[in-house]
Amino acid sequence: MRLSFIIIEYHCMDEVEGCVSSIKEHANHIEHEVIVISNSCYSDDEWKKYLARLEGVRMIRSARNSGYAGGVNQGLRKARGEYVYIINPDCRLLDDRTNEILDYLDTHKNVAIAGPKVVDNNGNNQPSCRRFPRWYTFIFVRTLLRKTAIGKRETARYFMENESLDDVCQVDWVSGGAMIVRMEYVEKYGGMDERYFLYMEDVDWCRNMRINGADTIYYPFSIVMHAGMHKSIKVFRLSGLRHNRMHICSLMKYFLKYRGT
Repeated sequence: MRLSFIIIEYHCMDEVEGCVSSIKEHANHIEHEVIVISNSCYSDDEWKKYLARLEGVRMIRSARNSGYAGGVNQGLRKARGEYVYIINPDCRLLDDRTNEILDYLDTHKNVAIAGPKVVDNNGNNQPSCRRFPRWYTFIFVRTLLRKTAIGKRETARYFMENESLDDVCQVDWVSGGAMIVRMEYVEKYGGMDERYFLYMEDVDWCRNMRINGADTIYYPFSIVMHAGMHKSIKVFRLSGLRHNRMHICSLMKYFLKYRGT
C-alpha cells in the first residue's frame, strides 16, 4: 500500500469525520488506508455509532490513553503503507498534491519526514516548520521577553522568520499535526518516544532521525488547514492551563534527554 493516514482521536470524533472527508476528497487518487486510534472512553453504543459513521476506516480503541506518541506508535504498528501521514483530527487536506510529496520522497531516499504547509481557517500561515529549540528558546519565545532584542533574534531563528520557505527546504523539524514519515526509517530507528505524553514528541522524532543521518523537509506546495493557533505557540501562562503544564513537563524531558542542547 502506498500511504497510511493515522489520526489520533481524543473526544473529538466529529472532527475526525471532517478530516476523513477531506482525505476522501483529496487523496482518493492514492492507494491509501485511514486508521483512527481513539484514546477516548466511549460507551459501546457510542462506539458502534462512530463505526457506522466512519465506514471503511480502521477504527482502533485504545485500552488506555497512552498520549499522542503512544497513539501514533499504535497506529504505526497497524499501518500497511510505504509512507504514513500523521494528521490531527482538526486538520483538513486542501489540495490533491499529497502524491507530490510522496514522489519527492521516492527520489530523495535520505529524507525520513516531510511536512506540508499549514494554514489557519483564514488562510494565514502557521509556523509548522522550525529550528531545534535551545534550552533558553522558550524563555524568550513564550514570555514577554520575546519583545527584547535577544528575544526577537531567538524568535526569528526558531520560527525561521528570515529564511525563504517558498520552496522545498531542509528544516530541523515539522509539526506532528501534519507530517509524512517513511516507514523504512520508522522500522530502522523507531517511532515516537512515549515518554512524552503530549508535546515535543515531534521535535524529538525529527531529531532522532537527524542523529541517524536522515533529513526532514518542508514541502510548501501541499497545504493543510488547521483551524486556529496551536496551543503550543501561544505565550505561557505559568499559573495556567493543564496544556501549559504538560508542555513544560515535555520540555524538561526533552532538554534532559539532550543535555540542554
